[in-house]
Amino acid sequence: MFGLAFILLVGLGVQAQDESSVAFYFKSEPLDTWVPQGGNLTLSCSTSTTVEKTWSWTVHSSTSDDVGTVLEWSEDVLVLGPADQDIDNKYITCSADVFGTQLISRYALVRVSYLEEEFKVEPSDTTAEVGSEHVRLECVPPEGNPPPYVTWEKDGVEVDEENTYVDPLGGLNILNVEQSAEGSYTCVANSFQDHAPVTSRAAVLTVSGTTSQDPLPVTYDLSFAYSRYKISARRGDSVRVLCGFLGNPTPTFAIKVGTEELTASETAEVGDHGTWGNLHDLNDITAVKCEGSNSQGSQTMNIPIDITGTLQVEGGMAVNKLEGEKTTMVCSESGANGEPTYSWYRNGEKLPGETARFLEIEDPSRVDSGMYQCFAATVYSKEQSTFAVTISGVDPVPVKVTVTSEEYGLLGENVQLSCVGQGNPVPSVTWHRKEANSVNAIAIDNVVYKETFTEVLALLNIANLSMTEDGIEYICKGDNTDLYDSSIVYRADTSITLKVVQPIEPSISLPSTSVIKGGTPMTLICSVEGSPPPTIEWFHNGVVIEGEKEETYVTEGLAGVYACKATNMLGTVEQEVIVESLPTYSGGEIFLIILIVGFLLTVLVVLLLILVRRNELERRMREARAKDELLLENEKRTGYTPSLPPMTPRSEIPSGIPGTPSVPGSEVPPLNFPGEGEEPLPAVSEAECQTPRSILSPRPPTPQSQLPV
Repeated sequence: MFGLAFILLVGLGVQAQDESSVAFYFKSEPLDTWVPQGGNLTLSCSTSTTVEKTWSWTVHSSTSDDVGTVLEWSEDVLVLGPADQDIDNKYITCSADVFGTQLISRYALVRVSYLEEEFKVEPSDTTAEVGSEHVRLECVPPEGNPPPYVTWEKDGVEVDEENTYVDPLGGLNILNVEQSAEGSYTCVANSFQDHAPVTSRAAVLTVSGTTSQDPLPVTYDLSFAYSRYKISARRGDSVRVLCGFLGNPTPTFAIKVGTEELTASETAEVGDHGTWGNLHDLNDITAVKCEGSNSQGSQTMNIPIDITGTLQVEGGMAVNKLEGEKTTMVCSESGANGEPTYSWYRNGEKLPGETARFLEIEDPSRVDSGMYQCFAATVYSKEQSTFAVTISGVDPVPVKVTVTSEEYGLLGENVQLSCVGQGNPVPSVTWHRKEANSVNAIAIDNVVYKETFTEVLALLNIANLSMTEDGIEYICKGDNTDLYDSSIVYRADTSITLKVVQPIEPSISLPSTSVIKGGTPMTLICSVEGSPPPTIEWFHNGVVIEGEKEETYVTEGLAGVYACKATNMLGTVEQEVIVESLPTYSGGEIFLIILIVGFLLTVLVVLLLILVRRNELERRMREARAKDELLLENEKRTGYTPSLPPMTPRSEIPSGIPGTPSVPGSEVPPLNFPGEGEEPLPAVSEAECQTPRSILSPRPPTPQSQLPV
């Protein structure tokens, strides 16, 4: 619909706007502002309409930042603080919204001012001879925003003598030194933003002796060349202009704007000897001249002034067209520092792709009516122009009215009933109250109207609801006339029956987690309570499920996070349920699982067999020990000689026991170990030592003695 065409603007004219008109403009916009660090920033906005509006404020990082950060502020005067460096060199816009028609202001530059206390270089004691052509006391001021300017004091009195001037680096220059120049000098840093001056240490200038003086033509001071002296400032700022040359006799100085010498005025201050001047509220001065002359000659130094933020855009235009009639708007800017860029907005929304100076609507209809804005921008400024575009329909459209408010009202609270009237021309709308068998019109003073280019909104406010209002019918009526025959009047009406209820906040209960088989539908139940009855919305993974407004929802077998949201006039509550699908596996995954399970089962069976075998061995050993103990017990009872272990030493064999070999004396035969070449004794294994005798090879029977008769 929108195209670009380089043609003349047709059908534009400045209209005087009624304060209740649907078309509105900014009466005042936020201005570029300095705010002291730690202070409060105050900006204001106003429009040409008295219709109720909504305000918003946005901070932008640059003129190319269209989105920015919206501030939590909704009044026409913004107060923000304490200001710090985070907001320095940022841009702020205000927006006014009237029933969906939004305007955005120019970009106001915010700068945070400060002045530090520590000098970069302070003056030091200096000695000069009487008659010296030139002596300089050095000083570099502290950091500050805006950059501070320097003045000097001698013995507490500001220095502004015919043979002195301050250079751009901050130094004090004294020409053709005399004995009277001797004294205590201090450097003072000053700010145009009302920060208290900062004073350096005192430096003593000592003047002694004499020197011869020769005539010296007017020559340039190299300090001006070293500093590449020029002035940069923003429109509306204050700056200090410096002027100085070397020469003998001492030159006379003058600061000129064009051909006129700078004199004191409302926007300018000038030193007594023309060595400095303060320019305030800079606007269209682009350069000044510093002139110096003496009997030996003269010199002129051009000082350029680079002023930014001079962009201006014309605005406040009304465009009235018929449907289908080509409409063109042009962004008329001037004073840009560099080539500006353009962007176009309709009712506060940026029109994509529209970046030219001209905007054309080829075949407009009534819906194209609205508030259009052109923004022209450079890196320093962004200014706007506003167009109220009214596209009138060529065909009459009978009135249509629609009640857009809820039928419920809270007991003891206020309620607002809204009705929208549409048609061509825009209809008039009224509210009526039906009681018993009568219908009474409600006074227009009790209804708030908001009109756009194509419709009107009528708002009826009812305060402190009581149960007497329950069941009362309110009727919205609208009418408009035919475009071509005023005797034809179109009428329409609609109604709403007010229900007064006790306020109960919405509540929800849902299961927390459910597991389903993949692809299997599942029924979720969202049990909701509240008064007025809450409306219900269902969400799947954060996306609204269209058409689902009931407490019961049947899933399509998809896993994920399901949410039920319940909303009524008192608020909104939401609860989630996680639906998990049972896992599914591919053929390869199943084979791998079977392989792993088979391996684990095999390991388990082997361990089980080892355990069974071990238990069997332990059982057999317990049985063998039990038999051995039983044999020993039987031998003791029958009097037989107990069987001794085969390795029992002879010295430990008791004497006098029947059936035992006699031991001569108490000597024990020595234990002979086999020598070299002899067969070793048979070894006894650890298992044989620990194995009960009952399970080894049978013992030979022990000789038995007859028991005494």
